[in-house]
Amino acid sequence: MKVVIIDDDTALLRSLKILLSGQGHQVIAFDNPIEACSFLEQGEPLDVLILDYMMPLITGEALLRRIKSKLPQTCKVILISGHTDLVEPLDLDGLGVTAYLPKPLDFDKLSMLVGSSATRKQQSNSDRGNGQ
Repeated sequence: MKVVIIDDDTALLRSLKILLSGQGHQVIAFDNPIEACSFLEQGEPLDVLILDYMMPLITGEALLRRIKSKLPQTCKVILISGHTDLVEPLDLDGLGVTAYLPKPLDFDKLSMLVGSSATRKQQSNSDRGNGQ
């Protein structure tokens, strides 16, 4: 699984990278949302995008609006934030957000969400191998 994480909190970013890499995922991490946006606008294939809502320079919402058309349709988008009051009024479905997790993060729940993408991808590959 290819996972992209965007969060300006470098300590959390490092922890998430260690956690998910340790579970066998290929992790690309960005602490600068503008650099991440440039990377994602190239249409790189990825399976999961974990994105902080409140970052300097651009919000997670604005970043998603900018790169939404470049994301693979099968990409799971997990929005994270310590500002639930700002996230609750958003149309998360309209933004393409699959799941929202408040900070402090529940790492088990995050692992489960990322892992369920792996299961879905394996099933999809298996279906293709069976001629479906």
